[in-house]
Amino acid sequence: MPLRDTLLNLAITCVLVLIIVLAAILLKESRPVPLAALPIPVAQVVPGQATNDTGRTSLPEFKIFPKARLIESRTNEADTLRIKVSDTEDEHIFVLYFVDALDASWTHPQRVQEQGRYFGVSSQRIVDEGVKAGQYVTQLLKEHAFSVMTRWEEVPDRSRFYALILVEISPGKPVYLADLLVQQGYARLAGVTTTLPADARTADEYALELQALRRQAQQKKAGIWAASKL
Repeated sequence: MPLRDTLLNLAITCVLVLIIVLAAILLKESRPVPLAALPIPVAQVVPGQATNDTGRTSLPEFKIFPKARLIESRTNEADTLRIKVSDTEDEHIFVLYFVDALDASWTHPQRVQEQGRYFGVSSQRIVDEGVKAGQYVTQLLKEHAFSVMTRWEEVPDRSRFYALILVEISPGKPVYLADLLVQQGYARLAGVTTTLPADARTADEYALELQALRRQAQQKKAGIWAASKL
């Protein structure tokens, strides 16, 4: 075979191989990642201390308040609560880690619409059920002792702090309020996550358990899921 034809065939072969490699790379990049494989953002515990806009100092570890008391307020929602954590502390507004509960008002219409799309219901149904969710949490925290765990990590642009709340449903068996809200069909897994104090589970493992509770609530038509079209 003439040298010219040999070089031409070699060039064509190289081009074909290059096309195949590029196609394989593009296919790999476009393939969807399973939900369980997605990394869950965790609020990092940074050594040292930093003062936030409210004057509180963000702590590297959680501080636990075992004798917290709910302060009833018109601004309370199922995942945003005014609480007096101790006799020596002022009242503070805490927002739950891990979950986004149904909004009980039209203060944030975009979020209400997002929740409606997530649960497959109308925006008005979100607000109606959000009121019920708030009433559920108010009654729950009035009837049962609960603890607040916080590092005084501030919610961006607000005088509020993220927290975990443990409710003692039965003696010696505290349950995260986030678990109860998801089980009741009053919240979705969303928002800021964190490490869990004195808990063997990682943030990722706990988030997966919340996802399982969400599926159970959907199957049982609990709370907002009773009206869902999904």
